[in-house]
Amino acid sequence: MPSMKAIKRRRLTVKNISQITKAMNLVATSKLQRARAALAAVGKPVQATFDMVYNTVSDVDPFAMEENFDRPFIVPHVDGTTAENPQKTAAYVLITSNRGLCGGYNSAVCKELVKHAKANNIKPIIVPLGTKGRDYFKRRNANLFEVPMPAESPTFADAKVVADSLVSMYETRNEDKTWKIDEIYLVYTQFRTVLNLEPIIRKVLPIDPAYLRRVVGTDLHDGEAWEDLGFFPRPKAKSASSLQQEIEYEPGLDEVLRAVVPWYLCMFIHAALASSALCEQAARMTSMDSATKNAGDIIEKLTLMFNRQRQSIITQEITEIVSGANALK
Repeated sequence: MPSMKAIKRRRLTVKNISQITKAMNLVATSKLQRARAALAAVGKPVQATFDMVYNTVSDVDPFAMEENFDRPFIVPHVDGTTAENPQKTAAYVLITSNRGLCGGYNSAVCKELVKHAKANNIKPIIVPLGTKGRDYFKRRNANLFEVPMPAESPTFADAKVVADSLVSMYETRNEDKTWKIDEIYLVYTQFRTVLNLEPIIRKVLPIDPAYLRRVVGTDLHDGEAWEDLGFFPRPKAKSASSLQQEIEYEPGLDEVLRAVVPWYLCMFIHAALASSALCEQAARMTSMDSATKNAGDIIEKLTLMFNRQRQSIITQEITEIVSGANALK
């Protein structure tokens, strides 16, 4: 059994750690409220962006899409795979935190990426937004396409830098053989409750009109369910008159697509960054709360151990005194 001095030193150490974890819990709680407000603020702009992009791509003629390669954001890249080599190459924009002490938040989203790439036979190129995700895949010698890391409280400017890099990489795939990608996926964490954080993966390029219809959720077909991205509540269904409106594009549909799709990608990344920032603070708050409770349990056990050992020493000393007194009689 350790000595009383060792027990007392360990109890003091655990008490100091519990004070740190309690302070970090309070800080995370404060940041959680700001992150929740930031995610709520981007909800309506993101919803309007998805609605605008869906209305635009819905007017693309599906029969002429395969022949019109001037629309690289909608027409799938078909030259990346063959019958002998069916494996696709995709860029995964991985959003993690820059710091630890948030439980399994970072490892869960990284493992979800690995699982998705393996299940779909995809050769991944990782675009890390967060040092924890970058370090995770660097240790596994994965292909990394590094972009400037966003701040702890991500802004629209951070998302635009990433979106511009992705658009350039996606459009110049034929010229740049190093980063030749067929698809772009966004890997982030969706906030449901403080205790329920779900890592999800969504394909952003090439754009699938059927998928956007499920996200917009205003004119779903029979059997289709609304796709919850965690950015905004389910939109209300449009009236028949609004669905039948015709839109004229000036100077043309192709030019509008080239302007709208990068904006859509930028808003998608911005909302995903806001969602992940909220989940990071929720995970850290929960983790630090559990650590504080565990520290309290350890302190109680050490205190009990200390008192028992002290009582044992006192009892031994009393026994020795009594024995000595009896021997003098």
